[in-house]
Amino acid sequence: MINTSFEQRTERRNRLIGLLRSETYWKTSDLREQLGVSQRTLMRELAELKRAGYPIESERGRGGGIRLNGRWGVNRLQLNHQEVVELILSLAIMESLQSPLLTSNLKAIKQKLFQAFPQEQRSAVSNLRKRIMIGSNAGADTVSRYVTPEHTISESIAEAFLEQYGLEIDYESDSGAQTTRVIEAHYILLNWPIWYITAWDHLREDSRMFRIDRIKNARIVASRFSLKPIEDFIGIYTPYYQSI
Repeated sequence: MINTSFEQRTERRNRLIGLLRSETYWKTSDLREQLGVSQRTLMRELAELKRAGYPIESERGRGGGIRLNGRWGVNRLQLNHQEVVELILSLAIMESLQSPLLTSNLKAIKQKLFQAFPQEQRSAVSNLRKRIMIGSNAGADTVSRYVTPEHTISESIAEAFLEQYGLEIDYESDSGAQTTRVIEAHYILLNWPIWYITAWDHLREDSRMFRIDRIKNARIVASRFSLKPIEDFIGIYTPYYQSI
């Protein structure tokens, strides 16, 4: 009889962990079917996970089953949605920079981090990830004229984006003209290190893109907006952007 290879066992164990995280409870019969293993093999895998420190729990009776304690994993750090997005975004930015050193596993790390959180939080974070786009690096001429925005302005923009609040901004165009307008920050785009807001502009009653470093002041507006589909903004951004 040929022993199961180490790679196959590792893959099966990782899949078992993923299954346990994906549902509140699992019946052993359902886990066996998903993994294609015997009851004995399943029990051995669960026992080995327990020995490795995974908090495997079981409950008898109707509605019971086997589960992985929901408080186990990265979520025990008690990160909120914004902190999770910022962490995943940092990994995505590093991935986009294509550094030859210490970045080969970033994509896998990003996915594992995302999967480590409870389903409710994953859904909220997933919706935010779809609204954050990363493209190529900005050109040298653009970077030479870039000025880091003030922290208070960045905080107001982030809050308006995350909570879908309207945002009143004082904006300076490329020509130096300044206007005050109320915008809805539907999507944000990054050409490292330049951030852009893809927004609905109430002054022009149309979609517009704003460079964040040209926003001279930003104030939260109490009213919230409903998210428009990305297709409504395709005319003002290049399609090579990828969501994080």
